[in-house]
Amino acid sequence: MSLRPLVLATILTGVLFGMVSGYTHEINAIAQSASSIQSSSINLNFSELNQPLWLEITGINGSQFQGEVKLNGQVIKTLQGSSNKVDLSNYLRRGNHEVTVQGNYYPSQGSVRINLNGNDIQVMQETSGNGLLDQQLNLEVR
Repeated sequence: MSLRPLVLATILTGVLFGMVSGYTHEINAIAQSASSIQSSSINLNFSELNQPLWLEITGINGSQFQGEVKLNGQVIKTLQGSSNKVDLSNYLRRGNHEVTVQGNYYPSQGSVRINLNGNDIQVMQETSGNGLLDQQLNLEVR
């Protein structure tokens, strides 16, 4: 059995579910097939961090997950259950930052949605079908 159709389906699923809105920001959503990482790049003004910038992780249709949220390689939140959120505005300063959400979800046929919500910004990523959670947000704070 060839893995090519599965890889192509994963890429297309990532692209379709990597929907991004927030017209006042430069945002690029990229789905990378080999490791199933979904990545989004967002530019923010430092003044926007005066309001919460919520990163919400939600299991869809009963999916549960466990894992970690890391900012620049440091764990800032341990994930457990079907819903978690963290206010990133408390951690961000001017410069480039990498936020990763990594872990596992079950059942493996389930799905998990990642939302980044703030002032004039909304980014959504969703992963499903393999039990692995590996999402990345690249934030540039100016």
